[in-house]
Amino acid sequence: MAILLANGMAERGVDTELWLTRTNGALSGLISDKVVVRRVPGPKRGGRGTALFVQIPALARMLRQHAPRAVFSAGNQSNLSIAIARALSGRRGIKIIQKITNPVIRPGMSGLSARLRTLRFERTALAGDRTLCLSEADARACRAAMPRAAPRFRSVRNAYVTSAMIDRGLALKTNAGSKIAGLLSIGRLAPQKDHATLLKALAKVRQTEWSLEILGGGELRRELEELARGLGIDSQVYFRGFVDDPSLHFGKSDILVLSSRWEGLPAVPLEAMACGCQVVATDCSPGLTEILRSCGQAVVPIGDIDALAQAIDRQISSGPDFGQGREKASEYSVDSSIDDHLAVLTELGVDPFSLRRKLHSES
Repeated sequence: MAILLANGMAERGVDTELWLTRTNGALSGLISDKVVVRRVPGPKRGGRGTALFVQIPALARMLRQHAPRAVFSAGNQSNLSIAIARALSGRRGIKIIQKITNPVIRPGMSGLSARLRTLRFERTALAGDRTLCLSEADARACRAAMPRAAPRFRSVRNAYVTSAMIDRGLALKTNAGSKIAGLLSIGRLAPQKDHATLLKALAKVRQTEWSLEILGGGELRRELEELARGLGIDSQVYFRGFVDDPSLHFGKSDILVLSSRWEGLPAVPLEAMACGCQVVATDCSPGLTEILRSCGQAVVPIGDIDALAQAIDRQISSGPDFGQGREKASEYSVDSSIDDHLAVLTELGVDPFSLRRKLHSES
């Protein structure tokens, strides 16, 4: 999303940079030649959280050296690092625009841990100038949970849907004439995505032939492969690993199934809808729930195997309905996202088109 946003801003004539921990990742080839890429020095070992903490002095030096007008933080973990780096840099005039991409409070979190996490996010929001949420439902929840920082929260559309996705969805017909329902799941093979519930639900779908492609890698792959074998559905489930452009898979599939336990506003369902793919999802994201309900579609309780199986069965039986979902998804186009992010800059008194003024997007 950060790359699409940076590319689009640069295309409009905004002096845009991406500050990256790694500049040779799987998606680095998507970065436009019009975007300047700078590497943020970091440790060679340790997890992402450790790296973000250790990088704070380097970020402060870069802020002093390059003096951007504004910094967009790409997501939850980098928000605090950027805010601290600004304080250390002495460049108080730099606008810090944070983004919350996952729920502050996750399922199963309560008591002291939930209060401490909320307090940390509230203080982080107060240390910045704006905190962007991916839907108005998320923004409302943040304002209610963190009243001291309530004026900081604002919703924006993320850069989810490209024109190529919509064109591909119009061009490709989803398994026309096939008797086998093509199902698709995209996401890391991690507990958050809850692929185990999806596989158990599919074992109960017996009325129709189906096949499932799972795009994504992760530590649970072997465990999930064993589960599929134990359920007797391994011949219908295909683990494809990480795929950098899933749009072709959307176009050839009938139904995208999102079985997650929690999400912010996930990109995958909107990308699928843009490509003409139907969506069955758990109630893991308030923003997505509102979008699907606006299309007349219910969501499934999190972790409910029977309800997920029934929802998949109903969607297979009802058949495709391309228009409404594609129209809704198009509201989350890259151009719409750029409009929203530029509006935030204007609200903060930043003119992104002024000469010798640089806008930086940090990831």
